[in-house]
Parts: sequence; structure tokens; C-alpha cells
Amino acid sequence: MSKEGIPINNYDPKPEIRKNAENARDWEYRDEAQYLYGMAVLFKDRFLDPVLHTDRGRLPDPVISFDDLRNQKTLAAYTLHRNPQGLLDEITFNTAHYVDEGNQKEWAWGKWAQLETLLHEQVHLWQENFGKYKHRPGRVAHDKEFVEKCESLGLHPMPVVGCHTAVADGVFAQLMAELGIPRPEDVPREKGEKPIKRDWFRPEKEKGTSTLHKWECPECGLKVRMGISGNPELIHHPCSEKKGEKVFLVRHDGLKHTIYKSK
Repeated sequence: MSKEGIPINNYDPKPEIRKNAENARDWEYRDEAQYLYGMAVLFKDRFLDPVLHTDRGRLPDPVISFDDLRNQKTLAAYTLHRNPQGLLDEITFNTAHYVDEGNQKEWAWGKWAQLETLLHEQVHLWQENFGKYKHRPGRVAHDKEFVEKCESLGLHPMPVVGCHTAVADGVFAQLMAELGIPRPEDVPREKGEKPIKRDWFRPEKEKGTSTLHKWECPECGLKVRMGISGNPELIHHPCSEKKGEKVFLVRHDGLKHTIYKSK
């Protein structure tokens, strides 16, 4: 009842929006919407709001949307304000990362990665509703509270940037095992390489597509990449001075090379 004595009718349109999405048989994202809505509820019940509280309502369910977000680096986004239809709690998946599989749309990076993305965005929803530090203009979206919540669930986002630097583990991985979703490989890195600012499941380039060739010093192992296919005939001067003869860089192909003294 309002102060004016008028009954207040709280209407939640989300169930009808979900029903419409799941029944839109002529919509190419219908199956995806049905799957993601179901997983969002499972994540809420399992991870984000598993216990009923008497002093507050439950975590709201998201509105699942699909749109071209005009940025290949963005996998999905949580809308902090009301969307153009006046709805809150919208999670939008970037259609740029969908591929056609027969008559269906499939997430290009696989189910495990897609569900990491969904849970990541739902943590934003959780923080906006129950977190201590809600997002404000000028405040970092992937702050300490957000990262700590994600880590408690097995996700590994990089602070500030938000990209995932390793395949999820913990309770998230346990749930994936229960659902029969196979765990993908970790980020391919050379020994000692630090995490880079990108998602493990969205490499900047597919393996083997680089146009650069790797060359190395046969003495100290120094490696460089160059965009030429022929022998650059480059000399590594520190090793040349140490050895007393010219040391040329050789093609890094995993084979042993015999280096001949130049005349």
C-alpha cells in the first residue's frame, strides 16, 4: 500500500519474457535462450543465492539477450541500467561469437567457456543487488569484491581488466563434471610466461596462423620473431664476442643446427 492508500502491484515481466523467448520457434537463438535461462537459474540456486533469507528477496533472474556488441573483444555484457525496453538485469551475449552449426547457433568457444561467461556476468548481477560495492561511474567494474566472488566460485578474472587467465576450477568445475561438460585445455604458455590480458578461451590468433617466423641464437637460446621467410643472416654479437667467432641466428624449428665458422 502506498502513502496515498493505493495498492501497489509488483509485476515481474521476466517470466513472460523468458516464456516468449523459449517459444519463439522461428528465432535462431531460441535454443540458446532456453539453455542459458536454465543455466542462469541453476547458477543462482547452486552458487549465487542458495540460501533463503528472511530479510531480503532472492537474487533476480537475468534477462538473456543476443546482439552484436560492435566489439570482438567483448564476449558478453551486463547492463548496469535499464535497457531500451525498461528492463533491469540484462545479460547480452555478443552474436559475433556465434557460429552456424546446421540450423542452430553454437557458441564458438564451447559450452564450458560459454558458461564461464554467463556466471561472470551473473556475478555482476549479484554485486549490484547484494554486494557492498555497487558499480558507479568512474569505479572499476572488476574490483576486489567482484574478483573475490568469482574466485570463490572457481573463476579466475584479472582485476580491472576482467579477462579470464586460466580455466575455471573449484565448484564451477565440479558442476561441469556433473553435467558432463568436458574441461578444455589451459592457456597455452611458454615456461615462465605470465598470464596475458585476454580470455583463455578466446586467443588473439589461432595457433599456427602467425605470419612471423621464430629465430634463435644457438648458443644462448635468445629468440626473436621476424616477418621474413628467408635467412636474415643476423649475428648475435654478445655470443660472437664470447665464442670468438660469428654466431648467426638459426630458424627455431626444434632441430639441431651445425653452425659453420665464416671465412
